[in-house]
Amino acid sequence: MPSGDLPQPYPCGVEWDAVSVGFVDGYRVVGMLGQRSGAVIEDAEGGRVTWLVKPGAAGGWCLPGVAVRGLGLRLLVPPLTPPKTAILRWAVRPGTGFLTCHTALYGALVYVTGARPDPRVVSTYTSPECLTNGHEACTKGEVRPTPPGCGVVEEPCGCGCHGAGGGR
Repeated sequence: MPSGDLPQPYPCGVEWDAVSVGFVDGYRVVGMLGQRSGAVIEDAEGGRVTWLVKPGAAGGWCLPGVAVRGLGLRLLVPPLTPPKTAILRWAVRPGTGFLTCHTALYGALVYVTGARPDPRVVSTYTSPECLTNGHEACTKGEVRPTPPGCGVVEEPCGCGCHGAGGGR
């Protein structure tokens, strides 16, 4: 974390990659992720919010309005407690979960931007029924073998996205 009152440039692709999107979509994603979001940087001048994900995790993402910064690029990071007049600040302050789960972030960005998910990027646990479209607790996208002599096997899903409305 930068010391003092000024943001400092940090290299991407070492401890994290940066994923950013405009305010409108960004704050919708922040709301969708809720407690699952890691730290989020707000850039009032650029009108964008930025998440930090593990290095290389966002490589190959091609979503409308979404920018990914990886190895070789830099990101201005605000101090933990920036001045009240700062243009760069923390929308979600860093806590124990500094990084955001890249599959949950990707799924939320796909949902908010209306993009089609890229099967090469989405985790094996995803499905169109899942609001976040990418986390390990979701079993809606998995096809499990049916035991011999049984018909359809219905499994409950513990991810919390499917409720009575079946997701979206």
